[in-house]
Amino acid sequence: MAVFINGIGSISGQLFDTRHSLQEFESHDTNRITCKEPDYKDLVPPMQLRRMSRVVRMGVASAKAALKDAGIEKPTIITMGTSYGCLADTEVFLSKLLTQDETMLTPTSFIQSTHNTVSGQIALMIGCHGHNFTYVHRGHSFETSLQESIMWLNEQEDINVLIGGVDEMTMHSFEIMSRFGTFKKEHDAFDIPSEGTIAGEGANMFVVSNQQNDHTYAEVLDVCMCMTEDVSTQLDHILSKNNLNASDINVCFVGVNGDNRYDEEIFNNVSSLSNATFAGFKKWCGEYPTSGAFALTLASTMLYTKHLPEQFILSNSKQPTDFNYVLIYNHYKNQYHSFTLLKKLSN
Repeated sequence: MAVFINGIGSISGQLFDTRHSLQEFESHDTNRITCKEPDYKDLVPPMQLRRMSRVVRMGVASAKAALKDAGIEKPTIITMGTSYGCLADTEVFLSKLLTQDETMLTPTSFIQSTHNTVSGQIALMIGCHGHNFTYVHRGHSFETSLQESIMWLNEQEDINVLIGGVDEMTMHSFEIMSRFGTFKKEHDAFDIPSEGTIAGEGANMFVVSNQQNDHTYAEVLDVCMCMTEDVSTQLDHILSKNNLNASDINVCFVGVNGDNRYDEEIFNNVSSLSNATFAGFKKWCGEYPTSGAFALTLASTMLYTKHLPEQFILSNSKQPTDFNYVLIYNHYKNQYHSFTLLKKLSN
């Protein structure tokens, strides 16, 4: 059964319209990229907004935008992926736990700190009473939710599934992860060869269905996940499973993240894609566990507009001559690897 992306809602470190050719993206000369948030009042009633934390606002607003883009009011099923969950609310609850000596604690911050808060708020707001599940699988969180949506669409016809990847970065979490050398030093930008990457965050939502329509961006053929030792095997598997050769891939979005400990190995893992144009995406959104959702946004927009801006193309690559098949190869800390295969719509 075919799986089509019919709607996209994206909140990230960039502002762009997914229905038009990607505009000039802003480069960040810093080790941290925060989201450019929209005017939420256009998407969420103000009285509900003030009860939402920042990450919930991002998730709900991007979900509403995706549904509006797809031309539907509510999905049949909701499936989300997040690794960090609602970090800010977790920090509030833990701080009160310490300062109030574990007494007289209100449950609000704890309730809103759970990982399924975003998907729950979306369901409450739009009145969706169907299956609702949130995956917390570290670097495979979003890809697992995408895999589940494909399974649903293979079993049931004429349904719409809302999927998404949401993660936020707070100052406390940024400082803690920086102690372990995860991120570059303060004045080291993405292109400076050094250890560490740049921190990021984002909320990217998609409406997928087994029905193609006038809103459709692209077709999702397959998704697979693996750990470091199985990367080459999984690449061969996803290609052969879909009756493709390495030379059939026109564009490959690669999750290189500016960390010189990993980037060369990541490139080598897809070196067999001899005809592919290699494009980067983490320079524009930063590194976070569900950054694959941002890559899917870029790839879907590219397939819809049939245009790949020069600034995405990595060195030693050139403009693609066609956009038949697109592969997203992402990794998180060189431990959690994933491949997502897309196909342009047949006219």
